[in-house]
Amino acid sequence: MMGLLLVLQACTSSSSLTPAAPVQEVQATPVFQPKLSTINIPVSFRLAMLEDRLNQEFAGVLYKDEDLTGDNIAVTVSKTGRLSMQAEGNKIFFTVPLHIYAKGRWMWEACKICPTIQKTEDTEFDLVVKSESLLSFTEDYRVKTLTTGNFEWGNVKPYLTLGPLKIGLARFIEPQMRKQMATLTARLDTEIQNRLLLKDYVQQAWLQLQKPIPIDKKLDAWLTITPQDIRVSPLAARNGELTLQIGLNSYLQTVTNGKPNFIINPTLPKLITDSRMGNEIQIGLASEISYAHATELLKEQLVGKRFTFSAGKDEVLVHDLALSASGDKLVLMLDVTGKTKAGFFTKNIAGKIFLKAIPYYDATTTSIKVRDVDYDLNTKDRILQTASWLAKNKFVESIQSEISFPVKTQLDNARSLIQKTLDQPERLHESVLLKGQITEIVPDAIYLTPTSIKAVVNAKGSLTAFIDKI
Repeated sequence: MMGLLLVLQACTSSSSLTPAAPVQEVQATPVFQPKLSTINIPVSFRLAMLEDRLNQEFAGVLYKDEDLTGDNIAVTVSKTGRLSMQAEGNKIFFTVPLHIYAKGRWMWEACKICPTIQKTEDTEFDLVVKSESLLSFTEDYRVKTLTTGNFEWGNVKPYLTLGPLKIGLARFIEPQMRKQMATLTARLDTEIQNRLLLKDYVQQAWLQLQKPIPIDKKLDAWLTITPQDIRVSPLAARNGELTLQIGLNSYLQTVTNGKPNFIINPTLPKLITDSRMGNEIQIGLASEISYAHATELLKEQLVGKRFTFSAGKDEVLVHDLALSASGDKLVLMLDVTGKTKAGFFTKNIAGKIFLKAIPYYDATTTSIKVRDVDYDLNTKDRILQTASWLAKNKFVESIQSEISFPVKTQLDNARSLIQKTLDQPERLHESVLLKGQITEIVPDAIYLTPTSIKAVVNAKGSLTAFIDKI
């Protein structure tokens, strides 16, 4: 019996794993890079208001010439009906009904000393002036208008019959009509520019949106908006209104633990006209797990767990662990014992091994997981020397499948805070109202700080600033 025991002891060997721990590489705390978002500012003005104003200013007699001297023609032009306006795309069309009264004089002298024979006749007729204005914007936020107009006589132009003469009136009336058209279109341009004060809308939003917005008092959480440039869509007519969208391309992110410092940039950038302007925002939401807390979570999963391979011939038991970082990788230290059997021979191991892994955010499970888990170089060298069987089995894959840190609660809370703020319209200023919606959460990146793992996702949605008290 004693001889058998000696034989069994002779078939058992033990090895100690004592690889050096990976160097804790020092790296700067990573800076979160927010995604560019577009905050929409809808602007509209009613055509009826502009139409009323023009009808007030252009009423009654527009032009009157009662003097027959020189050209023997007297003309009076009156607006007889309401100026009407329509809009389509980025154009405004208007029509003006006019009434023309014309009087002509015919004079004839048989000789220098003979009495002058003269006769006057008058006529009246109606015509309609038609015009269109093309609207666009300049880099300095001014409305640029180009208005052209014309009028139609119909099939036959008006004339006067004076004795043997047939006098066409078009050549006398058209110059005066074109002068009136120039006056009318210039006034239209002025009214549009005075009504559509684009810079006033933008300036209020530009200044107010740069101030941090509180989203939760308990967490002292804030939403910061950093505008970069300003875009405007072409004008569009809809339901009797001219509408456009102003887009503030901005960086949005959330911060906690105090109102962030900020400096307002009062200078508006040049306005960019963009027919394909987006309307999406992306707000960075972060969940953070300290290495100490992550270590405790992993201990609950792994400490005391026995891994077996090769039909029970290989075995590894985890006694302790610790999680840290080295550069852009997580480092997992495992204090293990293990053994492998080959016939009558048993090889035991004991000591520490170090694994490195790349963390990532798994959207399906809303958790932080790892991939590309492998032994660190010192550990691998030591294993190949003393326990090559450990490098050949699926121990690394088994550990990789076990590492998971749930962050759903943190991210749901962050999303709820943002959505609650956007659901309850926030008045940033007496004239600026902010409202929006979060539609989806998409993963962004994992950052390893000196003390924690930080998972960042982007909350996508829309955000609108209403300027309602200009």
